[in-house]
Amino acid sequence: MLSSPESILLTDADQQTLLDVAEQSIEIGLETRRIMEPEVASYSEDLRHVQSSFVTLRLQEQLRGSAGSIEATVPLISDVSCNASRAAFNNGRFPSLNQAEFDDLIIQITVLSPLRHLITRSFGDVIAYIQPGVDGVVLRLGGHVATFLPDVWETLQDPVEFFRHLRLKAGLDPDRWSPRIRVSTYRTQRMIRSRRQSRASRPSASSTQPVDSMAEVT
Repeated sequence: MLSSPESILLTDADQQTLLDVAEQSIEIGLETRRIMEPEVASYSEDLRHVQSSFVTLRLQEQLRGSAGSIEATVPLISDVSCNASRAAFNNGRFPSLNQAEFDDLIIQITVLSPLRHLITRSFGDVIAYIQPGVDGVVLRLGGHVATFLPDVWETLQDPVEFFRHLRLKAGLDPDRWSPRIRVSTYRTQRMIRSRRQSRASRPSASSTQPVDSMAEVT
């Protein structure tokens, strides 16, 4: 759950709406190859707030796609819709999702709090400020940028190893810390839906809000 004072804690209803929109965005992509653009004004105030997100797709607990944004630039509801489509069809690491896979998909949405930029002089300072298991981390050096969501702490529990792998992900020397590296942290709120488990219990009528328009998937 979110604990940053600048963060918005979404209600259960808003969480379900985000999951509905992510699911509908993927379904529309399968049918039309277009990106769903939600009618932002039709959603709650919190979902209209400019906030960033990640959408992660899994099949039988195996990663099937992931896409997200570190910097918040659009309303949360629009960010989730776009990232769901990107994760399913424009991920880069996986082929486009197909209908058979969609039926068994696990959809995870991670909503990010505003970034908190750390002022540090050394790697020791960074380690002292970071809260393992809680903080998501963004690392920047010049044009090199990478982030790990808080989930990564489950497999990289040692902060030294966590940052070593994060430097590697950013395309930097994993064994060298530069004083020019800038570190930011964020907290997250996570919501998950298994389509297989939820189909039987969900009403047949869509609970999503109206769709304003659709743009082509590129």
